[in-house]
Amino acid sequence: MSSSYNSQNEDTVNEPYDKNLALIPETESFSKFITIDKLVEADKPISDAGQSRKIFTSTFQVYKGTIWERSKTFVTLTCIAVMIGCFAGFIQITTETFVNWKTGHCARNWLLNKSFCCTDVMLADMSKRSNTLSLFKRQEMECIEQGVWIEREGVIFPFFTFILFSFCFAMISTLLVKYVAPMATGSGISEIKVWVSGFVYESEFLSGITLLVKSVSLPLAISAGLSIGKEGPSVHYATCCGFVVTRWLLKDSLTYSDQFEYLTAASGAGVAVAFGAPIGGVLFGLEEISSATDFNASTLWKSYYVALIAVTTLKCIDPFRNGKIILFNVTYDKNWKVIELPIFILLGIFGGLYGKYISRWNIRYVHFRKQYLKRWPVQEVAILALGTAFISYFNEFLKLDMTESMGVLFHECSKNDNSSVFAHRLCQLDENTHFWEFAKAFSSLLFATIVRSLCVIISYGAKVPAGIFVPSMAIGATFGRAVSLLVERFVTGANVITPGAYAFLGAAATLTGITNLTLTVVVIMLELTGAFIYIIPTMIVVAISRIILTSSGTAGGIADQMILVNGFPLLEYESEDKEDDFMTSYTTGEIMSTDLYTLSETMYVSDLETLLNDPNKEKLVNGFPIISNTFKIDSEMRCLGYVLKRHLIARMAQHNITGSDSSKTVINFTTSAEALTNDLEISFKDIVNLQPTTVKPHVSAAMLFKTFKHMGCKAIIVEEDGLLRGLITSKDIQRFERSKTREKFGPTYIYNEELNRRFWSLLSKVINLFSKNADVEIAAL
Repeated sequence: MSSSYNSQNEDTVNEPYDKNLALIPETESFSKFITIDKLVEADKPISDAGQSRKIFTSTFQVYKGTIWERSKTFVTLTCIAVMIGCFAGFIQITTETFVNWKTGHCARNWLLNKSFCCTDVMLADMSKRSNTLSLFKRQEMECIEQGVWIEREGVIFPFFTFILFSFCFAMISTLLVKYVAPMATGSGISEIKVWVSGFVYESEFLSGITLLVKSVSLPLAISAGLSIGKEGPSVHYATCCGFVVTRWLLKDSLTYSDQFEYLTAASGAGVAVAFGAPIGGVLFGLEEISSATDFNASTLWKSYYVALIAVTTLKCIDPFRNGKIILFNVTYDKNWKVIELPIFILLGIFGGLYGKYISRWNIRYVHFRKQYLKRWPVQEVAILALGTAFISYFNEFLKLDMTESMGVLFHECSKNDNSSVFAHRLCQLDENTHFWEFAKAFSSLLFATIVRSLCVIISYGAKVPAGIFVPSMAIGATFGRAVSLLVERFVTGANVITPGAYAFLGAAATLTGITNLTLTVVVIMLELTGAFIYIIPTMIVVAISRIILTSSGTAGGIADQMILVNGFPLLEYESEDKEDDFMTSYTTGEIMSTDLYTLSETMYVSDLETLLNDPNKEKLVNGFPIISNTFKIDSEMRCLGYVLKRHLIARMAQHNITGSDSSKTVINFTTSAEALTNDLEISFKDIVNLQPTTVKPHVSAAMLFKTFKHMGCKAIIVEEDGLLRGLITSKDIQRFERSKTREKFGPTYIYNEELNRRFWSLLSKVINLFSKNADVEIAAL
């Protein structure tokens, strides 16, 4: 065994080229992830229980085992899908209930939301009329007129009730997250994308308690009126369902390869149930998640099946009590015209600029939050809830639930405005409308666009479950509807264009801008509304938004940017241009670790125990090259394989050799157990990668990066003329790439620290009102 050593642990500093590289923000969270070697570990059972196959002792057990082996994939997928559908139904019903409580209550049972409370009225009206969807809003009005649903009346009482409920919902949500399941905060898409790429996060992130807390705190946070959505968190809780079910049903045979497929399928189903768009959910997995992992035919089928069953389950639950799984179903009767193309391009430009600047400003606020607000997450949510509720109460487009608001904005205006399903004052505007009425409607939409954009910047990332998809769509919808007012007033006149389509296209543009997705957005928007005659305009605005993002140098969608901001590992270049600029000018020999701590192909158990139990943290490595016994000097070491430390620990625990036997028993890393002849010799060959990936020292860093990404290996051995020259890990090459990118091109995100200090001086006074200990902690800061 070589006595020389240099840390080759992926979770610690391992770079001879710069000892300070690990300090940069882009790599600060690498230690929270465990790298999975896809070449070695992908097809091996995750659980130790899966290392030994079950022996069946009866005919019944044999048949039972055979049936389970053939049906376990189908059963597991079905259980995941049904579980996701049930949680989605619960979250939708709970969210609507909490939102309705802010403005009224059911006369016969105060626990019911408006949809369930008015079911009898709706059924009675449905028996008389055929078009149930077009009468849904009218039935709701009849429910209120009949006193079945009681709206709060007055001026002062409804206002304070609205504020109080918003504050209480936000507080319960953030307290659950902070004290019960901290991993339930935020969206979760970034962590999931990193997980399925081969960097496993902490198990608490997908645990059952995280699933339960996220499912309860999410509707509370949305009902509080914060500018957040449920779509990102839906991906998280759906993936939790996939993790919990697979760990339960497949605990003896689950491999990392299978787990990544199940988690990818579950994440797509989360989008499917959140939007009511099963095909869009499958494409989300293909376009967003698969950019970090393999998306083969097996994964595609699993994603399709889980999305199908999950949405079907949601349909059976019928959370909206209207026989549908979505709120908007438009029937645009006017086709679009070529002269509208400049407006569509304008909406696309707005979406691209929205994605560029909102994500950038949100990241700056995330930096401010980490620097100044980390100690007061609850107080921050309290201020956000009160401020948002107060402002929203006086604007109809902010006061309404975002989904309901988009339902109003998307729908076309009926010719008979008095009986229109979505009768709204926006539909009453034409060229004869007084300019003051037009200005009020336009300013209301513009105010909602600006205020919600600001709220998204400071709300996304707070200590509550938070998504950004729906808020972005709501912003695009209000902007698009405002544009339609200008077009009708000053260009085409009334009844020429379809104003609701502009809101629809604006929502598609901003959704693309914030996610950097294209095909997924087009399909989701069409599944949401059924507006197939607007497929070309939808594709146009999505394409323009993506072009704006690409030309501005924005590094992917908000999920990709958060991976970089939080310092998560992910084998992706930020830009192909940067790769051409500098990665090809470095070689593997400049990055590799040259002083290695190695294992001999045969060694005593006591020596290995001493190594594994060494309290010196500098010797806590995650893997060891296996060296031939024939070498005499370090320059002549020949690598026979590579073994992971966690596999060594698990195997040592199985043998449990202690005392004097440990100094007599020899471990053989290269010979199988069947070939051993000495009783005091044990084989560890099955846990050794005897054919590790190897490269030459002169290979370019760019090629090395691609090798790691496409091969999925955890470590690469550097050899020359068959002799070991060094070793480099997956995280090492990522540290190198991100550090050199920062060194050559500067930080990806530049923060104005002076502005942050000034803002903090004002905000600390507000926080002081919500925390008795704020003065002491502010002084300490």
